Amino acid sequence: MTNNNENELSKSLAQTISESDLTKIGIDIAEISIDSILENGVLKDLPIVGSLIGIWKTGVAVNDYRFLNKMMLFLKESSILSENNRKKIIEDLEDSEYQSEVGEKLIAIIDKLETGSKAKLLGKTLALFGNKIITKDEFWRVAFIIERLPMSDIIALKNWRNIELNIVEDIRRHLYLSVGIGWFVINMSSTGFCWQERLCEIFGDYLVD
Repeated sequence: MTNNNENELSKSLAQTISESDLTKIGIDIAEISIDSILENGVLKDLPIVGSLIGIWKTGVAVNDYRFLNKMMLFLKESSILSENNRKKIIEDLEDSEYQSEVGEKLIAIIDKLETGSKAKLLGKTLALFGNKIITKDEFWRVAFIIERLPMSDIIALKNWRNIELNIVEDIRRHLYLSVGIGWFVINMSSTGFCWQERLCEIFGDYLVD
């Protein structure tokens, strides 16, 4: 994909989140296809969809249907926020030194997500940030974890309070440590693997059903 295409997608996603009516994504996501959008104009007025159509017409693919499906699932979960809330989200997520970075980061993360379930989790995370349940730093940390961890390991965090990290199987524990969900502590009161409690709370209490 060219830099121009990447910039276009980045800007259009930010515009979609902050300015578009996302309630129209209440239709069955499974029924959305590239052909239906090109032929019937379904959701065509969402800026991100219009940009994707423009790219597809030039013959450049962005994971085609899978990317579109993940994008719609992400936006559908984000749609629970009020329009006023969504307008502030992009502003609040932006770093003053890198004003165009938010859309670019989100596009890159969504493109790498292996399943639609992860796209839904990312949309829920955006809603948590919009409702001020998590901070900007927590949003980006959770997004990183969603991208990197297998879905089964994310789901297992639902019951983290009842699980001793020291006895979690080696492979899963290694993955948790690699994304910051846990760490190894040696001090006067504790020795061994410990949960990063705040991140675990976000997953266990808000994201994993």
